[in-house]
Amino acid sequence: MSNWPQWRGPQRNGVAEGTKLPASWPAALPKPKWRVPLGIGYSSPVIADGVVFIQSRDTKVSQEVCHAIDDKTGKMLWTHAYLSTFAPPDPTAGKGPNSTPTVDRGQVYMLGLGGILHCFAARTGKIIWKHDLAKEFWGVEKEEIGDKWFPVCGATSSALAVGEEVILSVGGKKAGSLAAFDRATGKLLWKALDDRSSYASPVLGEVAGTQQLVAFTGKRMVGIHPKTHALLWEYPVTCLYEQTIVTPLLWRNRVLISHEAKPIVALELGAGGQKVAWQSAELSPYLSTPVIVKDHVIGLDARSRRIVCIDCENGKMIWSSPNRMGKNFASLVVAGESLLVLSDLGELYVIAADPSMFKLLKTYKVAEPGTIWSQLAIVENRLYIRDQTGLSCYAL
Repeated sequence: MSNWPQWRGPQRNGVAEGTKLPASWPAALPKPKWRVPLGIGYSSPVIADGVVFIQSRDTKVSQEVCHAIDDKTGKMLWTHAYLSTFAPPDPTAGKGPNSTPTVDRGQVYMLGLGGILHCFAARTGKIIWKHDLAKEFWGVEKEEIGDKWFPVCGATSSALAVGEEVILSVGGKKAGSLAAFDRATGKLLWKALDDRSSYASPVLGEVAGTQQLVAFTGKRMVGIHPKTHALLWEYPVTCLYEQTIVTPLLWRNRVLISHEAKPIVALELGAGGQKVAWQSAELSPYLSTPVIVKDHVIGLDARSRRIVCIDCENGKMIWSSPNRMGKNFASLVVAGESLLVLSDLGELYVIAADPSMFKLLKTYKVAEPGTIWSQLAIVENRLYIRDQTGLSCYAL
């Protein structure tokens, strides 16, 4: 059985594995196999062993709600609601929750906007452990806007499960910008760096022959040794309100990064540290993480609102879509020979996964404009689309 167990899929790279999507896309999408009404939030669906997990907010009673849904029927298997009164000072950021759950070996980890972290038994919803990050790790120092260590618009990073550790961007001197919790007990095992936490999610992979955690803090992109937790390299970033949002991409001996609609940068890692291999203002992501397709990076440019394809080797732009394909956000998923783009314009675009040319195969209307800021999920022949009123499962 295929799964989509975490943020951006099985390998956290926006690539769907083992899909069974149609060779010829239909003129119209079928009606949803099921649809579940949800409260607000930008948390994305994840799917593991026949269960869909997602988070939402019930604004009537100031609660965040964790949901487990039967993938076959759309029936709610369990929910857990808890009080959460945190509200970002910027109302355009949304009231959350915005973090995406992570499922690993029968446990699911869910982080709320105000810093409530739960570990549940995936099948039953029983709480195995929990943390209140705000009470335990933040509140040590204040700034003009909010907490010195807490991201202004709330906690949005999605947990990374590695062996017996659950790694998360927490922030500050008590828990570090990156922190690891014991998967069984929730005990804090280690912390790294004293920066403010990031809105982005960490990734684990081998770059330039070295296995490392690659992650944003509020002020820099870093590589952390997963065993010693030492800083391997760093690249400083400066942006308003420390808006480090885009998940880093790993390609060969390079890390591709972007922040606050700045030009995408390819950092080349080596024995001497890191250097800029190239940067391109043709692709400047803001909220949307690009994908890598056959040695090319493809993403939504925040200025032109077009989908842009860049050669990972030299930074040269190969093509851009003729029309805009998003206002502020689009999630991209590579599925076989197709590239699916779910846009906040309320449309799902199917594009040929061909770096040599732009070819739009189909366009489907799936929601009203401005209601989608969540990651598209794909398992086998099913598409999971979350808008601001609910979650729909389409079976193709």
